[in-house]
Amino acid sequence: MLCMQHKRVGKLRTMKKLKAKLQRFRKKQPEQQPSEGRITNETVAEHREQILAGGRRFKYPVQYSRHKLVINSLIIGISGIILLALIFWWQLYLVQNSSKFIYRFTQLIPVPVASIDGENVLYSDYLKRFRSSIHYLQEQNNLNTGTTDGKKEVAYRKREELNNAIRDAYVRKVARENKVTVTDKEVDTFIKEELADKKVSETAYEKTVLNNFYDWSMADYRSVVYAELLKRKVSFAIDKPAKDKSDRVMAALRAPNADFAAVARAESDDEASKAAGGDSGSVPVKTFDPNGVIAAVLKLQPGQTTALLYGTDGYYVAKLTSKNDQNVQFQFIKISIGEFTKRFNEVKDTDKVKEFIRVQKNQ
Repeated sequence: MLCMQHKRVGKLRTMKKLKAKLQRFRKKQPEQQPSEGRITNETVAEHREQILAGGRRFKYPVQYSRHKLVINSLIIGISGIILLALIFWWQLYLVQNSSKFIYRFTQLIPVPVASIDGENVLYSDYLKRFRSSIHYLQEQNNLNTGTTDGKKEVAYRKREELNNAIRDAYVRKVARENKVTVTDKEVDTFIKEELADKKVSETAYEKTVLNNFYDWSMADYRSVVYAELLKRKVSFAIDKPAKDKSDRVMAALRAPNADFAAVARAESDDEASKAAGGDSGSVPVKTFDPNGVIAAVLKLQPGQTTALLYGTDGYYVAKLTSKNDQNVQFQFIKISIGEFTKRFNEVKDTDKVKEFIRVQKNQ
């Protein structure tokens, strides 16, 4: 009996100890919310916000890095452009580099070498003429630009070609003011007639003449022809005194029983021939004549008179005396044009020309 009671008492004590331990364990556990473990709109939104918050830690540093990269790239790019600009400025205006590369650069970017009366003188126009003249002298006269005489020749050519480029710029200004233009068709016609006289194709002329003698392409040559034709048209367009005189001369020649020699002595501006009534003497038919007088009189019969001709330096009118296969003789009257040269010199004398490179004055 006593043994059984001791066993029961032991079991009861063990049960009490287990119960006490269970109670202590439960007290240590955090209280759970009634909603824990349930999926609701609130729990989904909370979970989404936690994920986005975690992503922002990586997003904003990346955006900042890209922004900084763009700024650095722009700084490097702008700095590179400024550096290249400074190098080209140094090569153009201080060194006066006249290489083909620099020439092509000035064709792409129309930088000025001077200005006249507010009109920019293009560096490419100056280099086109200067490079050509030096190339011609090197190829045909064996010019050595490293010698003392060679350096003097280079300096002389620089001055001459810069003056020509300044003149071309003033021509453009006056042409624009007087609405004088030269069309592509006029340029084409001039070149075709010139090549027809030489009996050579355009391709052959470019390779054998332009490339070898002048270091020009056909495009370079076309621009030179354009400038010369524009200067000629401007010179005639603005010279009212010469136009009035040419009208007076033509009216006198159309009068009944007109005496060509008498009109030539009274009106011609060609001092060498006017005293002889404009007589040319016997001239070979193949004589170089940029004014086109010989070509015009060869189309006539003796005693006939040409229409008013527009030469390179003035108006011309001529009367055929005689001709054969080798020679031609005629009388002619020249009316000089000088208004453009007068205006050009006036502008230069009033200090309206600004040069951006140092070039010596020719004596």
